[in-house]
Amino acid sequence: FLSESLAEKPSQAPIPNCLDQSITDELGQSLRPRGVQAREFLKQGQLELVARGGLFASDLLSSSYMAGGALAFYLTEDLGLEVSLDITPMALDLDTPLAEFFGDDRFEPGLGYLGMAGLLWSPIHAKLRMGDSIIHSDIVFSAGAGRLIHNSVQGLATQAGVALELYATQWVTFRFDLRDVLVVQEAVSETRLTNNLIATFGLALWIPTGL
Repeated sequence: FLSESLAEKPSQAPIPNCLDQSITDELGQSLRPRGVQAREFLKQGQLELVARGGLFASDLLSSSYMAGGALAFYLTEDLGLEVSLDITPMALDLDTPLAEFFGDDRFEPGLGYLGMAGLLWSPIHAKLRMGDSIIHSDIVFSAGAGRLIHNSVQGLATQAGVALELYATQWVTFRFDLRDVLVVQEAVSETRLTNNLIATFGLALWIPTGL
C-alpha cells in the first residue's frame, strides 16, 4: 500500500508524451550557446610577414626611432616561431659636450642592427567591440635571443615582450608590440647590463602554406 501511494505522487509521475514540440522548436531557434566560440581566424600553418616601426627607448644611449620587420610561422594555433630584423640609430647626446671638453669623440654614433629569433605564445583570444562591429584579437607573449650589432654592444641580446594582434581581415592584421631587450653596453667608460624598451606598430600580411 505504501509503495502504491508513493508512485501516485505528481513528482514521480512520468513525463507526458504530449509535450508541445512547437514550443521546444521555438526555444531552440531563439537560444544560442554561450561560452568560448570558434575562432574566425586560424593561424596554424600560416606565415605572418610584419612591417613595423616605432620607438627605441635606450637605457644607456639616447632614444630614437626603430624600423624593421619580422617573419613568423605558427606550428599550432597558439605556438609559433619568429625571426626579426630591426634598425635603429645609436647615438649619445651627451657625447657632444664631452667631446668639446676633452677634445675628442668618446662615442661613435651609427646604425644598430637588432636580429632576433624566438618563440611566440598566444594563449588569450579576445573580442573587441568597435562601433557596431566585433574585431577578433590575440594577446601574444614573446621571448627570444640574438644580437644587437653595434660597437657599444657586447655579447648576446635577449628579449621578452607582449603584443596585441587585431584581425582586420582574413589576410591583414594590425600588431602592437612592447618588448624589453637586455644587452651589455659600453658608453663613456661605463659598461653595464641595460634594459632597452621597444614600442612598435606594425601591419601584418598572412600567407597560407597549405600545411
